[in-house]
Amino acid sequence: MIETHVVNALLVPNLKDESTFKVLTFINGLVAPSFLFCAGFALAISLSKRWNQYIQLDKTFWRYVQRLFFILIVGYSLHLPFFSLKKLLALSDVQAWSSFFQIDILQTIAITLFLLTLIAVIIRKEKIFIYAILIFGLFIVFSAPIIRALDYSDWNVWLRPLFTIEYKSQFPLFPWSAFLISGTILGFLFIKSRISGVEKSFINRTGIASLLMIVIALGFEYLPFSVYPNHNFWKASPEFFFVRLGLVILSLVGLWKFEQLKKSTGNSVFSLFGQESLLVYVVHLLIIYGYTYPWSFIRYFGQTLNYFECLGLFILLTAAMYLMAYIWHWLKNWNLRIAKGVQYVWLTAIVLAFILKES
Repeated sequence: MIETHVVNALLVPNLKDESTFKVLTFINGLVAPSFLFCAGFALAISLSKRWNQYIQLDKTFWRYVQRLFFILIVGYSLHLPFFSLKKLLALSDVQAWSSFFQIDILQTIAITLFLLTLIAVIIRKEKIFIYAILIFGLFIVFSAPIIRALDYSDWNVWLRPLFTIEYKSQFPLFPWSAFLISGTILGFLFIKSRISGVEKSFINRTGIASLLMIVIALGFEYLPFSVYPNHNFWKASPEFFFVRLGLVILSLVGLWKFEQLKKSTGNSVFSLFGQESLLVYVVHLLIIYGYTYPWSFIRYFGQTLNYFECLGLFILLTAAMYLMAYIWHWLKNWNLRIAKGVQYVWLTAIVLAFILKES
């Protein structure tokens, strides 16, 4: 995630025309699907532990919805054209509003998680819920090329970025939300295998299934006909979706085996970054891009770095993010009340600065 943004933002443009960058782009293209998949997997864990609390709409459900709303606000705030409410309310430029309303990965996560939680509340039966979201996910995958090709020019400026990349969105719901749904489905199946004592067998079968998924998806690309008009494998094609999904699952199977080999206690680097992923994601983006601030890597360095310089900056930034995540995680474990107090003070200060700033 950090490496992807460092390279994309700072690498010299002429290096991006070389095959090395194209290979790196394909590998880096698995980061977002992995992030979404893990978010869905986390939902499966949360729902399986507190299914009754969620479907009965008790405080567990409302706390979760609050958290999703916060993630949604954070996602949009990262694309503020200026850090001033007064200037934002006076904004009339449609292009600037399109930039603000573009759908990034945080918005896709928040919206999809909310939809899945709502489906769970409506259906109320766990087994039926899994089948329902499987159908929902398949619909998203196979309709994505058609949905993405539609004309949304007459739609509201905040609504159309949800469905197409034509209005600056990098992660519209079609097909990106299906990666999260896949994570939720596999999460439920994994939990059931763990309860049944067949976790290792399940992981092995999942690895084999993901390999078959990749092979079959690539095979379909060589058929002498196409179901979709203006078909492009690299855009929203179902084949490319299943190739990436298979690679994501394979990598996670590998990580599971690595963690088992180490006999991990749950305190690994991967675990820490996973638990503090939102904080790391937001802070590293602000440092690299600095959307509304006079400082940032992109403004200081520009697109002037080679691969080795990007690598060095990536290592330094990753180390800094790990230290930040470690301190914040330690503070929450040491005294959750103090940690929440720090969080509220920071958020209040940011909101007040946004409201009171004149320009």
